[in-house]
Amino acid sequence: MKKFYYTLFFIFLIISCSKDTSFNEIIEDNNEDEEINQPPNSFDIEVLNISHENATINWSEATDPENDKISYDIYLNQTLIIENTSELTYQLINLEELTYYSGKIIAKDTNNNKTEKTFSFHTEKYYLKYLKKYNYGEYDYGPGGYALGGPSSMIKTKDLNYVIAGASSFPNGSGFRLFVMKIDYEGNEVWKKFYDYNLTDGSSPKIINSSTGFLLVSHHHVLNLDNEGNIIWYKKIDSYDIPDGSADIESVGQDSAGNIFLVGGRGSNKPFPSPSQVAVLTKLNNLGSILWEKVFDTSYRSFFNDILITDTDEVIILGSLESSNRTFEEISESNNEEIDFWVTKLTNNGELIWENTFGDGKTDFPNQIISTLDNNFIAVGYGPSIFKVNQLGELLWSKTELSGNSPTPSISITSDNGFITTGKFVFGNYGALAISRYDSNGNLEWEKSYQETHTYLVGHAVLAEDDGGYRIAGGSSKNYYYGDDKPSLLIFKTDPLGSHK
Repeated sequence: MKKFYYTLFFIFLIISCSKDTSFNEIIEDNNEDEEINQPPNSFDIEVLNISHENATINWSEATDPENDKISYDIYLNQTLIIENTSELTYQLINLEELTYYSGKIIAKDTNNNKTEKTFSFHTEKYYLKYLKKYNYGEYDYGPGGYALGGPSSMIKTKDLNYVIAGASSFPNGSGFRLFVMKIDYEGNEVWKKFYDYNLTDGSSPKIINSSTGFLLVSHHHVLNLDNEGNIIWYKKIDSYDIPDGSADIESVGQDSAGNIFLVGGRGSNKPFPSPSQVAVLTKLNNLGSILWEKVFDTSYRSFFNDILITDTDEVIILGSLESSNRTFEEISESNNEEIDFWVTKLTNNGELIWENTFGDGKTDFPNQIISTLDNNFIAVGYGPSIFKVNQLGELLWSKTELSGNSPTPSISITSDNGFITTGKFVFGNYGALAISRYDSNGNLEWEKSYQETHTYLVGHAVLAEDDGGYRIAGGSSKNYYYGDDKPSLLIFKTDPLGSHK
């Protein structure tokens, strides 16, 4: 009997185990058939429009395997800045300049399944950038009641502001007069002065910092101004006050003793055959009295355009010279001149140390010469041409086919010994204000332009700024047929790539 019960027990145990196994298999099968909700698919992120204080994040849509609705959380430097947004773009604001930022975007479905992507970027340096327009004063007959005019010279003042000099029409339209305007770093007008001395239509007033404020010259006028633009003294240079449309004082310099040097040119008073035009260097004392004047007339056409006074009070002059080596009669009869850049170095007493000419067979019109960081000189003009010469007047390199930039009236050295120029791009009926950046060997790095509809635009003066950007003074005048509101003096403040907006 006992054997029978043992047999029943084993049969029951076997049946029980068989049932448990089948039940577990059913559970496992059910688990295998159940679908697991998947997180959103991956997506892409890009950071655009990075500035000193803003950046824009764009990302592609993260799709969900189960077509659940997706929302996004954005973290910047581990701080949640927006939650549950459905947008695919976000602008980061109030950032710090020159700062590294990192962050992440988390895509979430309705079951809180998540997919995470990271991003990083570096903010740029702050640059003040703007375009501002100013008028040339009132005008009784002009468009909109504003005077015609144009800038020709711009300097950084000793108090780290800026002064722009140029010509503007008298209110009654009887001719042109001198004007000077001072602005601060942000372009706010500090003061504007007008000096009622008649100029020729082609006058290009030049202003420099002086020991007492500013020196302003044009035509036959020399003005010594204080720091507020008030006249300390005025002198008329009689040798330039002649009925000759080419007579003009073009530039001015001052040595360490306060003596003033004027350069320019005028027509020759000698009968034919004789030079058509002569270059003139005049030295004044600090009160404006003439000490001496030297005339350079060895060429059929000679003219001085700009002057530098070195640290040792020597005189560097840029001018133009007819250099074809033909007689005056041959040049006059053929009416075909070859005008080259002409660079001279003189002692403080006007004695020649060296001179040299540079050109390419066409007519060049030099405008400005500046010192470089490596103690050489760069000259620029209307060729359009650029020449770099050393302390001995020897040519280091030249660029005589500048890309579309004609004329090129102004140049400024950058902190890396490259340089920036301004002028005009010639195309169509009007053209555009030009800004061109070159490396230290004269190779073009980039060019930018500014253009307005039916408007004549040209850059007249440029300064490289301490922040790496540039300041350009330009002139703007519309074709009156289209109804101009006012001729304008333009001041551009750009970043290192020439962008002003």
